Amino acid sequence: MTIASTQINTQASAAPPHNGFSLISNDKLLQIYSTMLRCRMLEERIRVLAKQNGLTEAYAAKSHEAAAVGFGVDLLPGDTLAPSPRGFIPCFVKGLPVSRIFSALAASPGRARTPYTPLKLIPPSLSLRAQLDRAIAAAKENKARKNKEIVLAFCGNPYDSPELLHQAMHRAGKLRLPILLVCHSDLDSEDLCIMAENCGFPGVVVDGDDAVAAYRVATEAIAHARRGSGPTLIDCKPWPHSISKSGKRQAAGNPILNMERYLVRKGLFDKKFKSKVTANFRRELDLAQMGK
Repeated sequence: MTIASTQINTQASAAPPHNGFSLISNDKLLQIYSTMLRCRMLEERIRVLAKQNGLTEAYAAKSHEAAAVGFGVDLLPGDTLAPSPRGFIPCFVKGLPVSRIFSALAASPGRARTPYTPLKLIPPSLSLRAQLDRAIAAAKENKARKNKEIVLAFCGNPYDSPELLHQAMHRAGKLRLPILLVCHSDLDSEDLCIMAENCGFPGVVVDGDDAVAAYRVATEAIAHARRGSGPTLIDCKPWPHSISKSGKRQAAGNPILNMERYLVRKGLFDKKFKSKVTANFRRELDLAQMGK
């Protein structure tokens, strides 16, 4: 990877952000879109179930489908995912069945244990510190084995626990680990990218509401990690944006609507396709919720 502290936004221009990005096939674009639709529906169902179980605050919707799908859709079975605390949506993208997500939310005794280990998932029930520790350990093991497997770690808002992220960045950079550290911040600052550079690896700013931009960055960062070139820090921000008096970026987009506009421009958007995806997945959600 040759870029550092680079801002990527595919909505602003039809041209690739920089040399080295390959074209995304129509099938892949539709896969990204349909997965985002499922993630949004699952997130809404999780919010309802969490409220019923008294977990409203802990499982509030985050609307990070663009990042979850853009960064997670091409992970291989041997890759490890740290989803951040209570991050079930990235786990779903990695292959965790809906029924197991609902079981974890219900915490009902007697049900089958959630298959985090076989899916190379770090449990979302763990604290951010525990998740980052396990993510670094997994990346160290991958490097030692030279298996070209990578770790994708979602770190949440970096300003909630800055010391944890900085420690993870320092360890990842010092050891040149095959790991992607993905954050969601809303401050008008590139401090995180500067921190990454100081730790010896690239930092990239990407539109957090743009799945195509996230996918392009993920493609390069994953290849960067697999070939042994070390970690990448990705800072997802709302974009385009306005700045409030507090210095925070004002969110300006809906990830799914952004993707639909992109597909319209490509001549790929089909309302029947959307209806079919949502109808089929609604049935899957209903059956999973009934325990079938």
